[in-house]
Order: sequence, then C-alpha cells, then structure tokens
Amino acid sequence: MINIISSGLFSSFQDLGRFGKKSLGVSQSGSLDKYSFMISNILCGNKINEGAIEIIGGGFLCEFLNSVSISVSGPIGYYLINNKCVPINSSIKVNKNDVLTIPSNENGNVFYFSIAGGFDIEEIIGSYSYHQPSNITDKLKISSGQNYLMKKPNSEFQKMISPSFYQKYLKPVNDISIIFDQKIEEKNKKIVNKLLSNEFTISDQLSRQGIKLNCKEKLVHSIGNEISSGVSLGTVQLPPNGEPIILLNDSQTTGGYTKLGKIPDFEISRIVQSKTLRKIKFKKTDIYKSNEVMKTMDSEFHSIKFSDYFLFIHKIKDSFISVQISENDSIIAISSEQLININKE
Repeated sequence: MINIISSGLFSSFQDLGRFGKKSLGVSQSGSLDKYSFMISNILCGNKINEGAIEIIGGGFLCEFLNSVSISVSGPIGYYLINNKCVPINSSIKVNKNDVLTIPSNENGNVFYFSIAGGFDIEEIIGSYSYHQPSNITDKLKISSGQNYLMKKPNSEFQKMISPSFYQKYLKPVNDISIIFDQKIEEKNKKIVNKLLSNEFTISDQLSRQGIKLNCKEKLVHSIGNEISSGVSLGTVQLPPNGEPIILLNDSQTTGGYTKLGKIPDFEISRIVQSKTLRKIKFKKTDIYKSNEVMKTMDSEFHSIKFSDYFLFIHKIKDSFISVQISENDSIIAISSEQLININKE
C-alpha cells in the first residue's frame, strides 16, 4: 500500500487510453506522454498498459507501507527516495516507510510512477485512465491523503535505460510539425503562411484538455467558426482571439472552432513536455512523412536496451551524489544540481 502525502499540481491514474467511446462523450484520455508511460511499466516488469500514476508539474510525495520495486520515468532529471537522488527512467526497490518525492523539473512537465505488479485499481469504461471533463472517472484522480493498494508484486527490479531515446524523440524542440487541414490549405493560404512564419509561446494554460499558445501577431481571420465537427488528439484549433489551441487527450470530442490541422502523434510527447514560455514554430509535414517518422520511432522504442545497474550514493559535504553504473558500464552521476551521462569509451 502507498499513502499519498502530496498529489502535487495534478496527478491521476492513466494507461494508453480508451478508444471507441466518443459516442459516450468520452475522448481518448490516456497518458499525455505515452512513451514515458510505457517505459515506466517496462522498468517494473509490468504489462505495457498497466495503470500508472501520471504527475503533471511535480510536487508529488508518497510513503510506502510495504516493500516493492518502483520506477519513475519522464524528462531527464531525478527523483528522491528519502531525499537521496535517483536518476529518472530507472527502477529501484523501496522499503517500508520509505518516501518517494518527484520534484518539478526544468527539462519537462510530465512524469510516470509505476510499481511492480501494478496498482490494485478498477477499470472504468475499459481503462485505468482518469478523464478530466467528466465525473465518471473521479476515483482515478489522485488526492492527498488517499491510500492505494498494490497488486501482488511480480519480482524485484532495478533497471535503467540510456537517455538517448528521450534526447532524440521526446526532448522538447523549437519546431513542431503540423499536417494542415486540406480545406484550410486550399482556401486560406494566408492563414497557413501566418502560422508557419509566426513564433508562438507555450502559455501557462496547460491542462490534459489542451495547450494554449500565445503570439504577438494574432492569426486574425474571417473564416468563421465551423458547424460542430469531430476533433481528436493533436487537433489545432483557431478560436476568434487568433491564438491557436492544441487539443490533448481529454479534449472534447467535437468542436466548432476553425480546424487548422493536426499535430502528428510523434510530436505530442514533445509538446506536452515543453515548459511554459518556451518558443516554438510550426513546420509543415504530411501524413506520409509523419507515418515514416512514427514507424522509425516505434522501431527504435522497441529496441531500447533496459540494463541492470548498481547505485552508489556518496555524501560530499551536505550534498548526496548518486552514481548509477549499468551492466554495460555506462555511468550516470546525479546530484540535486545536475545530471552527467558518461559512456565507457
């Protein structure tokens, strides 16, 4: 069992989502950064779609009431066991009364916390995912003071991955791909050109429903809103104020704002990990190029090597330095100030 000391800014149970439920008014839901979510489960030896806790913004603390192996995944940085640093994207055994802290991180926003065997929670509408707009999944939202049971642990795990996959595919970048809506591209090239030439800022209005973008030069248009039509994860809408919105996992299933296009699935992890005030620009792509990138990314994901490691914690003056050495002799040294990745060669 775990006791939630602090749920942080926003925490909930998530899996890969629920599909085919739009007729019930329930959108895809699911993990915002699906790759980090899957990594968290693999590090614990779980099924890839086992429910995990998604933490947005950090500030999460919990106490373990029995021993179990756990993992934390997400943007490169560290989590804490009893105030001692452990590199993110690794699993470790914790003991009764140990305390896990997942602090905020300058490299990203979204973290995943899994336990070996999984949490003993019930599926709702075929998924472990909390759905923010509705109240039917409220049991899957994490609140301070709650206790959660664990399923029977499958075994002990202490594994890590190299930061290379995150650095290549999940680390936020300044250029975000967009597949334009065919009607917009054919009938309103002015808006298309404005979107591609403009620089946007990630606003502080980020939720599981969407990300609002700010820009100096508003995308003023006279297109008018559409009759309500279907929207999905990654849809880019243009409301009357001329500042785009990127829809995320818990967005509505239909919308009337002008649809400019869609962010490819492989870019979603990058955009949700982008910090407030980050500058981005859009670049045009098409569905064929997007599918090729997705195939390559999935192939490399399934080729990730998960290595056993040794963890040494040293105290230097008033600081703890954690040194993680994998079975192939790659080394990650981390303190509360910085992380250093060192290869054997």
